[in-house]
Amino acid sequence: MSDPNLDPLEWSVRKVISIPKVYYWDTENYKVSFRTKMWHRTIQTMGFTLKCAEKMGEVATNFLGLNSSRYSDVTDFMTDEEWKEAKKKASDDKARRSAYLQDQAVKKHKINVV
Repeated sequence: MSDPNLDPLEWSVRKVISIPKVYYWDTENYKVSFRTKMWHRTIQTMGFTLKCAEKMGEVATNFLGLNSSRYSDVTDFMTDEEWKEAKKKASDDKARRSAYLQDQAVKKHKINVV
């Protein structure tokens, strides 16, 4: 529960449902109750099912093109020179936009004395 890489969904599930840290077959302790054995197998099966569902979802999103960026059909075929030119243009545009916004902020707060 103190693992910093534990995602919030898993954390909340672990608060409600007791998920074993080590399965009984990993500890080679086969003298546990039938209920514990079934619980460990159920958790293992649910984890396997979730992994399969995630894998199928990943295949489907890759097939449908949902994992690629909006402009990947253009950017995939850009040369290094085109990338450098595009990055320079983007930084110039960003600087111009920032200067414009600062100028507008100054004009907005300027008091006109008559």
